[in-house]
Amino acid sequence: MVLQPSVFQNVNINGAQNLISAAFKVGTVQAFVNTSTSSVIHDNISDLIDADEDLPVLQYPVQKRIYTLTKAVAEADILAANRKYGDSSMMTVSLRPATAFGERDTICMGKIVDVCRQAKGKFQIGAGKNEYDFIYVGNLAKAHILAAQALLRAYGKPVPPLETRVDGQTFNITNNERILFWEFQRRISAAIGFPIKDEDIKIIPKWLALFIAVIGEYSIWIRSFGKRQPSVTRESVRLTTIIRTLNGDKAKRVLGYDTKVSILEGIERGGKWFVEEAKQAENGKKIN
Repeated sequence: MVLQPSVFQNVNINGAQNLISAAFKVGTVQAFVNTSTSSVIHDNISDLIDADEDLPVLQYPVQKRIYTLTKAVAEADILAANRKYGDSSMMTVSLRPATAFGERDTICMGKIVDVCRQAKGKFQIGAGKNEYDFIYVGNLAKAHILAAQALLRAYGKPVPPLETRVDGQTFNITNNERILFWEFQRRISAAIGFPIKDEDIKIIPKWLALFIAVIGEYSIWIRSFGKRQPSVTRESVRLTTIIRTLNGDKAKRVLGYDTKVSILEGIERGGKWFVEEAKQAENGKKIN
């Protein structure tokens, strides 16, 4: 299903503004932690290498994704609300996670699980040498708690030096380790019971994958009257073949952030959940 731009406008921009207004109306909210996206500094086409928070937020036409454009507006609005009425008013901060994965994740890990269950996990687009930053959902939750605690400590106090400041700031949140994108997919495949041997990997050239994506996009667009898109799109081909890494030093230094769960352990935890969910679905039950 293709979501209309108005959906992103209503959820991301209007939703953020409603939350800000409600927080000010209550009058007792001291800390407001926003979950943004690291894609606000990425065009989703070129390599993003060790990117830090000093990179500019991209605007149209460089940034073409409606989702990302609306998340950027929401982030700006939330940061503008920081200390709006002085040092004893609401503090805000924005976290920019790397690609999140783990239990109950239907966006990243869930899609890869579906691919692997269809015996397509053996396919790789391009050379497979592109590094990626991911973030296990449990570690991401911890980062939010650390950010909230830091805001509460800063509440009612003068603006601190920039090198220690949390309020009004943005922070990249990663797992503090990197992995090749296609290795990530194959690790997930193994975690749900479909291990892939090196000799079974089938490499599809990027140019061919893009060609297939173009044909698929236009074919399904015509047949669905613009309401659906294929599982393989030009964007998905680009995103799975580029380098996408973030510099997370600021979060470690200022928030005291560190990871408790490694990428590989996170994959195992997430894989176990998806396996259990499939079993429960067969029995007509829902896993918590």
